[in-house]
Amino acid sequence: MSVISQPRPYLGWLAIIGIVAGGFPLLLEHPAMLGIVAASCTTLSFLPQVIHTFKTRDTSGISLSMYIIFVFGVFCWLVYGLKSGDIPLISGNGITLLLASTVLFLKIKTNIKEGNQNTPV
Repeated sequence: MSVISQPRPYLGWLAIIGIVAGGFPLLLEHPAMLGIVAASCTTLSFLPQVIHTFKTRDTSGISLSMYIIFVFGVFCWLVYGLKSGDIPLISGNGITLLLASTVLFLKIKTNIKEGNQNTPV
């Protein structure tokens, strides 16, 4: 009797994590490369939220307060990166600021359209 294996989509992610973790010691020797990888991961993590928000126009599960604070924090990191000349900080936070500001704009626009101007979340 043969056993049919069910597809396991998470195995692809585990393979990627394994490859990245295997190269991590090399990244520790090159801080600029580590910064680029870190900035890429944190920046790309916002892409699914932006795509989802654009497609569905649903911002009900998004905290307005959190996004206001977050966007301000990313803006501060961008200014810090500009002042220190740190390219990974500048590029990562510049792109993150653009993506997070897009979601924030859509959240505010939705709140105004629905008459929730005074709702903090």
